[in-house]
Amino acid sequence: MKGSKTSIKIPSKVIIPIIAIIIGAIFFYIGVFQYGFWDSEASKPTKGFFPVIIATALIGLSILALVQGIKSEKVEFNFKNWLVPLGLLAIIASSYIFGLVLSIAAYIVIWLKVYEKQTWKTTIITLAVAMFIVVGCFQLWLGIDFPLGIIFDLILG
Repeated sequence: MKGSKTSIKIPSKVIIPIIAIIIGAIFFYIGVFQYGFWDSEASKPTKGFFPVIIATALIGLSILALVQGIKSEKVEFNFKNWLVPLGLLAIIASSYIFGLVLSIAAYIVIWLKVYEKQTWKTTIITLAVAMFIVVGCFQLWLGIDFPLGIIFDLILG
């Protein structure tokens, strides 16, 4: 047995769905137990309604991805595969400085113009739809206040 190496190879197609399942479970827990899911007295959704739905979808799709990932054996760490998670980390970091809504808008514009090389028309339409959903559904309808960031906190006092 001298000279034989024992190593465990876990494909990235297994690691990422497991991480996504954990994140989905955290958001499901927070949505149900901290924000609530449904207000039975007012017969309307509460602030945890959308996070619970999205977390449920994330967990379900991640389980499907995990099953597919278990079947694959090829380990591949291509930099292009990590652009979306790196973009997510950039949104999180910039949301502390510029605020979440502005960070999401910047991410959409940068992603579509630089990486996808889309036209300005496509970029602006996509940005308008995304901002309508973020501001309309979350801020106006559900009353969720997004972090403003350091710069807007200084400006608005």
